[in-house]
Amino acid sequence: MPKQGLVLKYQSWYGELNFETAPVNAAMQEGIEVSARIRVLQNRAITNHDIAILPDNPEQQYDITRAYHGTDEESGELISDLTLIRLVTAYDIAGS
Repeated sequence: MPKQGLVLKYQSWYGELNFETAPVNAAMQEGIEVSARIRVLQNRAITNHDIAILPDNPEQQYDITRAYHGTDEESGELISDLTLIRLVTAYDIAGS
């Protein structure tokens, strides 16, 4: 039986965005506690329920609950803002 795992879909620099530390209504989903918000170069292939891994703690995985694709107001750069929640159970990563 095949084993469920992750395959690298996209790799980019990222910047952390401000967010509230208390549970908030994230993308109209009550009871979801946001763990992080990040900004990457725009990639419309990133969708909600993809998994993100940040390089400062590669063992921790995050579920993307919201992916906003737009333009940075200051620079005009095409960006994707991702809202992340910490996963309790990590997926295996293919090839490792």
